Amino acid sequence: MLRKLVTLIIVALILHAAWRAGSAYWVYYRFEDAIQEVAQFGGASTDQEIRATVMKTAAEMGVPLKAEDVDVRKTQAKLFIDASYDTRLELLPRYSYPWTFKTSVSAWIRP
Repeated sequence: MLRKLVTLIIVALILHAAWRAGSAYWVYYRFEDAIQEVAQFGGASTDQEIRATVMKTAAEMGVPLKAEDVDVRKTQAKLFIDASYDTRLELLPRYSYPWTFKTSVSAWIRP
């Protein structure tokens, strides 16, 4: 009986950690997809406008992004957006782990 209880607790902790990490990565992938869309349709915008759009998107999604963590670069043919943010993943109850999410997207610019 005790062995089953311990096994059940361990399984519950593993499921909890998987749920928390999976939820954080789901937000990250949605954010990365939104940033890719900004890059695809932001070729005519200035760097400041693109950065503002990225910050607005992050705020809407609840991503703790700082303006200094967004890098926008343009070449004649491509637009690059790099962003990173830190968050804490609560893998176990009352135990959180610091994690950095980094994204780098690019898109071709129409001349």
